[in-house]
Amino acid sequence: MKKGFPGVIMSTMVLLAFLVYGCCFPLYHAVYLHLTQRSPNLTKKGRINSCTASWLKGIDEGKEYLLAVHQIRNMIMSITFLASTSILLLGFLLTYGLIEVNGEEGIVIYSAIDYPGWLTTFTLTYSFLNLLLALRHLNNLTVLVRADKDKLKQIDGQPALTYLEKLFVKGSQRYMVGRRGFLYAIVVLFWYVNIWVFIGLIILLTFTLSYYHDF
Repeated sequence: MKKGFPGVIMSTMVLLAFLVYGCCFPLYHAVYLHLTQRSPNLTKKGRINSCTASWLKGIDEGKEYLLAVHQIRNMIMSITFLASTSILLLGFLLTYGLIEVNGEEGIVIYSAIDYPGWLTTFTLTYSFLNLLLALRHLNNLTVLVRADKDKLKQIDGQPALTYLEKLFVKGSQRYMVGRRGFLYAIVVLFWYVNIWVFIGLIILLTFTLSYYHDF
């Protein structure tokens, strides 16, 4: 009975770590973006998004479409760099970081108990997918910013500027989640130091983002 007790404690700690991670990263940001959409004035991101309409309106009235494309291209370059970095890190983890060699047979297999490694892989994959979606929305915006307004309205029945605003907002939100994925991936690596250090840091990071950047 006593020999099995430490294993139960370790399993409980691992489950706690995964639970805290799930609440702090994917769940928190899903709720935050939902609140941003439902109550824009409640979140800082929502208040920033409300300025997008005036920016697009000014671009349209001044016919400064090239300026808008250049500004969006700056975001696209940053997103492309982060997406490329994330796929390189994923390739390294899957090739070298998560494998172990069976001493008796010499067979290379993936480690099933490297929880920090797999969690880092999941975080970078989640970040990469969000960055790809951000690229999709922002690239569409650069193409459609000079499209005929009546044609744009036919896409989903909304005014042209409203549709363009929606593309920019979706792209910037996905970019935010993808960018923050790198921060959380760095924190996950502290699990290798100590599981309680990881739990404490991920809670601290989420609180800092929430207090200083989100509300």
